[in-house]
Amino acid sequence: MAAKSIRKSVSFDDSDGDRVLLDAIATHQANHQQSFSDLCKQALHQYLLSREPTPSVMLFMELQHQIAQLGVRIAALEDNTSISSAFHQADGPLSEISPTDPGAMTTSEPAAATANDAPQPVDDPILTRLGPLLDDF
Repeated sequence: MAAKSIRKSVSFDDSDGDRVLLDAIATHQANHQQSFSDLCKQALHQYLLSREPTPSVMLFMELQHQIAQLGVRIAALEDNTSISSAFHQADGPLSEISPTDPGAMTTSEPAAATANDAPQPVDDPILTRLGPLLDDF
C-alpha cells in the first residue's frame, strides 16, 4: 500500500518580494534538476530543523563577542584610571619629602611611649569571661 501524501500549497502574489523569489526559484530549477516540492522541503528542513546557525545568527554571535571584549577593555581602562588617580593622590604627601635630604626620612629623637599607647581595659563582660581561657593558649 502506498504512503499517504499530505499536500500543502504555496501562494505567490504580484508583489516585488514574491516576484524576486519566483525568479530565484526558476533560476535554481534551471541549474539543478530539482522539483519545486523538493526545493521547498529542503528549504523548510534547513530553516526549521537545521542545527547549524544561519549567517544572521553567526553575525549576532560575533557582535555579542565583540561587545564582551569591549566591556573587558573598558573595565581594564577604568581600573587603570582608578589606579593612576590613586598614585596621583599618593604623590602629593610623598612629594613633600625631598629625596635629596636624608634627614627628612628619619627622626632624630625616638618616639616616646605615652599612656595612650598602652592597652586599655575592655569593659565587655563576654571578653572578660573569655580572657582567662585565652591565656591558656
